[in-house]
Amino acid sequence: MKRSFLIDLFQRLSSRQMRELSEAVHSPFFNKNESVTRLFDYLRLYHPAFPPEKLDKEFIYSKLFSSAQYNDSFMRMIIFRLTSLAEEYLSYSDYKAGWYSENSHLISSLLDLNLDKEAAKQISLLEKKLTQTELHNSTYFRYKYELEKYKDIIYSRTYRALTIKDKPDEKLLEESNNLIAFFLISVLQRYRYLLNKSFSVSADYKLDFLPYIFSFLEAEGSVYLDNITVRILYSQIQLLKDHSREDLFLELMKQLTDDRIAVDDEERRDGITVLTNYCIERIYEGKTEYDTYMFRMSTYLVEKNLYNRVKGGYFEQNMFQNIVVQGIKLGEIDWTRNFIEKYSTKVSPEIRQNNYNYCLTKIFFKTGEFEKALEYISRVTYSDLHMKVNIRFTTITIHYELGNIEEVLMQLENFKKFIQKDKLLSDSNRKISDVFIKYVTLLCRAKYSPKTDLDELRNSVLNAGVISHRSWLLKKIDELANTRKR
Repeated sequence: MKRSFLIDLFQRLSSRQMRELSEAVHSPFFNKNESVTRLFDYLRLYHPAFPPEKLDKEFIYSKLFSSAQYNDSFMRMIIFRLTSLAEEYLSYSDYKAGWYSENSHLISSLLDLNLDKEAAKQISLLEKKLTQTELHNSTYFRYKYELEKYKDIIYSRTYRALTIKDKPDEKLLEESNNLIAFFLISVLQRYRYLLNKSFSVSADYKLDFLPYIFSFLEAEGSVYLDNITVRILYSQIQLLKDHSREDLFLELMKQLTDDRIAVDDEERRDGITVLTNYCIERIYEGKTEYDTYMFRMSTYLVEKNLYNRVKGGYFEQNMFQNIVVQGIKLGEIDWTRNFIEKYSTKVSPEIRQNNYNYCLTKIFFKTGEFEKALEYISRVTYSDLHMKVNIRFTTITIHYELGNIEEVLMQLENFKKFIQKDKLLSDSNRKISDVFIKYVTLLCRAKYSPKTDLDELRNSVLNAGVISHRSWLLKKIDELANTRKR
């Protein structure tokens, strides 16, 4: 059981959740198997540490059934049943956590029993709760749609056309209107995700339906743009399709960091992720003001505890490293050190040490402690595509600072081969990496060739469209120029 899903699951449950699960395990409504109850009670004693020496199946069996000979198939069976029970608990607790779902299922059951009058009362109660929320997101419109659907069921059972007064009115459109609003938010969120993905990986999605959605919103469906969530999504997709729209970026940044605007947490975080990627592109173009924009948005997410994609989950590595890099670039060294120490434990355990070592590398590089930087970057392993690229960028610059030019040239050659072979790398990242390799190679040649025109090289770096480490390259060229003057 040492590496079983059951133990992995139990380790992630809080004390409160284990207590609630205990109530379910001991309830005859959920569980009538005494052996399953015994197994749970034994395992609960060791929550959350679960020392490996206490998890051997035969050892546990001897503790539960001391007089019986070990039976592996029976042991596997009770482990399976306890695992199933734990999964049922998770499903049930999630179901109970929402104020809407339980009452919605009640309404559905009442309608199945033809208790329409009581169902109507429950519908009114849920509608009252919905009117009290300011967040008109996809969930809101889905709830509204479902309630209108329930109301239409009652209406269809009781409707009798006797006079002109009984002519159906506009209220019958509410169900479809709410469904359209739910669809628009949901599909725009999905299209935003797909378009944003192309920033980081090689992806070219054909969003054939998107032009029709835009045509609808810009004509007869413009009323849906009165909803702030639809409007923000519409603007983000415009920005993703036209990177020149800096006006849209500034407007969106203002909206998504304004707590007075009724936007849900998930939409704020995902929207700011889009704007962060946009900032990175502009920074590569040499627009340094976007360093400040990016840092401001990232720290806003941290202040609001929106640094994880799943509520209560881990700090996202890309966001963490972006904050560190921007903090260092803006000269906030002490603040950045404190941030690393404070939040590193909130990164997923699988990548926590990797992330910590990489971030300390960036600190040591900034403070000129290049030997330490090289020591820490050597401890970082490739965990994803972005780390592969970032480690190569960082390692090359460290070796240059240490004067290991032959090592730099070898690393550049390996980097070039990686770019040529890796099919996942986006065109944007491929171009940025190619340009970096080109100018670091020229920088290395200039170090030993007095014939190199440094002014020409400097102007070329300065005017390069997109380039990583532009300011570092310019600094190294200036250092070479000063050396030649001596």
